[in-house]
Order: sequence, then structure tokens, then C-alpha cells
Amino acid sequence: MKLHKMTLFVLAIILIMTISACSPSGASSDLYSKQPVPSSDVSSTDTSAPSVSDESSVSSLPERYPSAADELRGVWISYYELYDILKGKTEAQFKKKISQYFDDVKNANMNTVIVHVRPSSDAFYESEIFPWSMYVTGTQGVSPGYDPLEYMVDAAHDRGLEFHAWINPYRVCQKKNLPILAESNPAKIWLTDDDKSNDDNISATSGSYYYNPASEEARKLIISGVEELVKNYPIDGIHFDDYFYPTTAADFDKSSYDAYKESATGTVMSLGDWRREQVNILVRDVYSAIKAIDPRVVFGISPAARIDYVRDELYADCALWMKQSGYLDYICPQLYFGFEHPQENVRFDALLERWATLPMHGELEFYVGLASYKIGTTDAGSTEWIDNSDILKREILLCRNYEACDGVVFFSHTSIFGNKSGQKAEFNNVLPLFQDGGTDE
Repeated sequence: MKLHKMTLFVLAIILIMTISACSPSGASSDLYSKQPVPSSDVSSTDTSAPSVSDESSVSSLPERYPSAADELRGVWISYYELYDILKGKTEAQFKKKISQYFDDVKNANMNTVIVHVRPSSDAFYESEIFPWSMYVTGTQGVSPGYDPLEYMVDAAHDRGLEFHAWINPYRVCQKKNLPILAESNPAKIWLTDDDKSNDDNISATSGSYYYNPASEEARKLIISGVEELVKNYPIDGIHFDDYFYPTTAADFDKSSYDAYKESATGTVMSLGDWRREQVNILVRDVYSAIKAIDPRVVFGISPAARIDYVRDELYADCALWMKQSGYLDYICPQLYFGFEHPQENVRFDALLERWATLPMHGELEFYVGLASYKIGTTDAGSTEWIDNSDILKREILLCRNYEACDGVVFFSHTSIFGNKSGQKAEFNNVLPLFQDGGTDE
């Protein structure tokens, strides 16, 4: 993908110089959720980033048609989309439906599916570490009698699609749902046993439980889960999304931080720096664990849109991961905004400019997450996702005119391939951009 971009380098630089500029998600469940973009992710009043939001500027971009081999074209398939086609369905019904999902992707000349396999402390596959997800059969720990992941990986590969296994590493459950977790769930064991030495492996905030990012034992559990996937399934990637520290509250991991301060020699890190390092340790160790098993398997993360918010409130140092090797093979920020958001600094073009111009190590692939789920909806008062049918097209064109950008991913399958108002029209404008060969210049 980087080689293709070099062929466009000169044109891209000229184009960017002529433009004046140049953090999701969907449904929720009672047990755990894929939350909307937090309000704090769009609260900044900084408007220093320049903008190219007027339609005439964006529509004037040349329509480039890189081949599918030179550009990642992906789609997320979330746990609640899988829930709809798994719970109460036969094995044959599930296989037929997920095959249709993958056919959609293949027929659109896209090449990658990023599929939820562990939304929390659970699994959509046969695991010796985590219990079966309640989103498979309706009851955590109950097997469907077959392995959905085994079929999904094979079905994707049969269609020439890459399969990335999507994990939420830290999330466990809402407190009220602790009783319905399987007895084999490692989080439930730590929370309910009489062993006080493992109490710090789990932290709580806002009525929910999480694996403590500062717990070495919790990190080892998460890494073991990744190793199990890479060893047992011919997947092409491991994928984390935007869930890191769930709070800035000091009491979330107070005992762990206090223990660090007591044992530290020399300068003591601030709480923020220390928390970022806890996440850094996990990311580095996951990367190393994957490469030790199969260097061909890639590791990527999809953070929320605003870099400062992700760093200072979720404690994920994306700029470091992008600049230094040994953390990530790819990053895919969720730039889930259009061109007319009331706050200029979170408009798509301003966000893309900031991410795409960060220093990147030579092997890093840079993808952009696009908000197909917003089609037909209002966004902070803006009706652009209702009034227009070419927002995603314009966003893809803008991405392609950054030398750094290697592809796009849509959130999520049921929105980009959906039949609701506006979805068909929006996708019909996107589809020609994925037809290989040539340009309309």
C-alpha cells in the first residue's frame, strides 16, 4: 500500500498545498455497550485547525481509483450485528447470513472485515480462557455447538477477504450483571473468590467493571487471550478499538498507583503519565506476543477522533505508537464526523489533517474510520447527513489525497450495506470509487 502512495506523492503534495486545511459508534446492550462518541470528545473550543469543509473545495478533488491491492477497504461487524444473526438461529442460518455479509463486502470490491470476537470478558469462539459470549446463545458460557469464528475466518478467506479479530481488552460488565456472568469467567472468579491478593485485577467506575490496566496479572490474561486467537485461528489481524481507561477519576486504580509511588525510585510519574505507560505496556506486549507466534498477523488500534482527548482522558498515547516501531502495524482513528459539524475542530477535514500529518514510523499503515452509521441522522444539530448523499465519497477522496492514508473502514456493515433512508444513495456514490483501474481526470 505504501508503494502505491509513492506514485501519487507529488500530486498529493501539490494538492494539499492548494487546500486551506488540510473522535463511536452505534447500539448498546444491557450487559456491555458500544457507546456513542463521548461528549468530551467534541468539547474542545480549539479552532486552530484550518478547514476545507465547503463542498466546492472537496468536490474539486480528483477521483482516484487505486486497486484493492493498494488500499485497505474495510468494514466493522460488531457484536450486536452478530447477536442478531446468532441468537436463536441454527448453525445453517448463521452461516448463510454471515456469508451474505461477506458477499456484500466482496461484491463491493472491498477487501477486509473487522469482526467482534471478544466484546468483553467473553468469546465468540471456543476458548479455554473466556466463556462463550451471551451474544451467541443468550446465556454466557453456553456453547452453540459449533465455532462461529472458525467458520467466519474460512468464509472470509474463501472470498479473498482479510479477517481481523476485534477485541475490547478491558471491558467486563455492568455491576448489576455480575450474577449472570458464567462461573468460569476470569473476572467473576477474581471478583467473588476469597483471595484478596487478586482484588486489584478488577476496577470499577460508573456502575461497570473493567480489567485494571495497571494490573500485571490482568494484562497477562488479555495477552493470553490474544495468543490463543493467533495460535488457533488463521486470522490476519488483531484489532482493538477506542476503549482504554474508562475514567479520569483518581480512585479507579488508586491502590495500584499508590503501590507504584511507594516502590518508585527517582522521579515519580504523574497519574496521567503513569496510566499512559500502563496502556503502553499492554500495547507493546500484545504486539510482541503476536509477532512471536506469527509475524504475518498485524496488530491495529482504532482510537477515538480527538487526539488530545484520547491521550488525556483515555490515556492512550497514539502519537507515540505511531512514531515508534514495536507498538502497532496500523492505526485507524474513528473520524466519525462530516464537514458541517458546529465545532470546526471536529469536522472531518480538520481531524484528518491532524492525524495524517503526525510522524509515523516507516512500516505503519494509516487507515481512517468513517461514520456510515450517521447516514440519515442529525449530528449535533447539523442535518448534513440527511441533506447530502455524497459525504462518504468526499471523505474517501480527501483521504486518498494524503500520501499517508492507506485505506478506509466503515462503521458498520448494516449501515453501509443497509436499506434505510439515505443509505443506498450514499453507498451508490461510494461504490464507483472502489472499482479498480483508471481515473476520471
